Amino acid sequence: MNGTVLEVAQRLADVLMQENAALKRLDFPAAVALAPAKEAALAELTKQADAVTASPPLLALGQRLGAVAAENQILLTRAIEVQTRIVRIVARACAPPQAATRYGGPAGRRAPQRATALALSTRA
Repeated sequence: MNGTVLEVAQRLADVLMQENAALKRLDFPAAVALAPAKEAALAELTKQADAVTASPPLLALGQRLGAVAAENQILLTRAIEVQTRIVRIVARACAPPQAATRYGGPAGRRAPQRATALALSTRA
């Protein structure tokens, strides 16, 4: 998986763009599937950091990579917030209802049952 710094930086930018596209579609499994490729490209780029020399193509790619990485951070934060909301909704739906206890208990009567409504939204 060796390549020039320019090739490795381009590979990382491409993977980040694919991940960003998946996050925009709220396709979290596709975004997670790109994690190994992203980690490998980042590790390779880190290894080659000493060999970096300032050149116009590399500087331009560096700026592009910075912009894509910033967008990736925003989208990942949003994805975490969406998943957290979904987990909270599911947790509330699964929580047992609060007991309606009265002083002295129901005295042989059955406690009234109430229907509960639940709405789930998969879009943020």
